[in-house]
Amino acid sequence: MKPGFVSTTSRSALLLFCVAFQLNFLTMVLHEGGHALNTLAHGEPIAFFYVHPFSFAGYALPIPADGSAWFHAMGTVVSLLVSFVIFVLLWKRRSIANLPLVMLFPWIAILSGVGVMYIPMQTGDYYNVMQLTGLPGTVFYVPGIALILLGIFFFVSLLPLLGLTPGKARALVVIPAGLLLWSAVCIPIALLLAPGSPIDVQFGRGAEIVQTALSAPITAGITGLLIAAIYVGIYRWIYPKLPEWLRTETASLSWKDLRLPALLAAMSVVVGLVIVG
Repeated sequence: MKPGFVSTTSRSALLLFCVAFQLNFLTMVLHEGGHALNTLAHGEPIAFFYVHPFSFAGYALPIPADGSAWFHAMGTVVSLLVSFVIFVLLWKRRSIANLPLVMLFPWIAILSGVGVMYIPMQTGDYYNVMQLTGLPGTVFYVPGIALILLGIFFFVSLLPLLGLTPGKARALVVIPAGLLLWSAVCIPIALLLAPGSPIDVQFGRGAEIVQTALSAPITAGITGLLIAAIYVGIYRWIYPKLPEWLRTETASLSWKDLRLPALLAAMSVVVGLVIVG
């Protein structure tokens, strides 16, 4: 083991841990905000805008009485469009300080693409839209796969800002560890706050919230390993061939660089606890 391996790996993993809280909070605000806009457009009030930085489910309730396809589609549409605008504006000025904002579009693109996998399980926004419109599955699978590939490419393109050099095996530890730690911390929050909470009492969502929290570490671990494997294996060969504007220089992380991400993550957690509590 090289000198400083534990220290540098810890800093990178903790930075991703902090960023994950911010990413998920922003993602939920945009996604559930899209659903909420549709509900408000129907002249109905929002009883719960249940958004937070944790790994369990978020909601904009109630669902409009007409159950339109637009309600289910608006979460994905709004989150992709808004995050893409932010991504384009910040890409040239990407840095550790604005990493959660510039990473938001790749993160949302991956999550939006993965959503098509829930169609065979007859659940999720895509399935609901398919049922309500009668559109064939290929209409969702093709763009879903494209979103996953696009999201992964730009997500791994930003990993050098975590202090990870393309191709170095350290990423195989950092990425899964950072995402697993984030999802594991969220489990006791769901267990303590979801059962008997107002959203559980009124809409019976407590068990669903807990279940999504308990399954999150499995998803986070697998996702982290896959992304790390792509970064270490495939991206190392692509990186030198990329045009300069697509290449991100590897950051040299210090503990001082974690101050702002940690502060923003803590603020996200505090606001999230107030909302879910």
